[in-house]
Amino acid sequence: MYLSSSIVVKPFEDYIYYFNGEMPIYKHRKDDYKSFRFITSQMVVLGNVKQVDIIKVFKVSKASVKRWVKVYRGEGPAGFFHPRQGKKSGNVLTKEVLPEIQTRLNCGDTPKEIEDAYGIKADTIRKAIQSGRLSRPPVTGPIEEKTQAQRNQEDSKASLGMGCTNTQGRIDAITKKK
Repeated sequence: MYLSSSIVVKPFEDYIYYFNGEMPIYKHRKDDYKSFRFITSQMVVLGNVKQVDIIKVFKVSKASVKRWVKVYRGEGPAGFFHPRQGKKSGNVLTKEVLPEIQTRLNCGDTPKEIEDAYGIKADTIRKAIQSGRLSRPPVTGPIEEKTQAQRNQEDSKASLGMGCTNTQGRIDAITKKK
């Protein structure tokens, strides 16, 4: 495949070779995209080939070639080979805030209640729990759940009905405003 009148590209086995006339000038593995981007952008910057030739021969987008050329002009070869930066850790859950939130979780607060108090999204708190930066307190014992029939039976035995047996529910209804 001809990139220009003097530059030829020849894939052979697991490598791609670049020739200037009969002399090889570059070689990289087929799956080495960093080298591919470096070599093609260098040839464009040096004037050996045009961007349109790279686009047609390798079937890559115009925006990609422009981006590679910009990286080469700005950073040189190092722009293609520097190590990628690791995943950025969030700055919302700082070292100072994590213990406070953990204390609230230990007291039984839900992520939504903590969101209301600190302005940190409940989803952020849930993700911190999933990743192990925060933990939920262990359940202290089995929760006894009653069927509706059992609850109805208790309510019918009370002198004033459900209002007398579910005092905690009444208190919660009064204190929690939505």
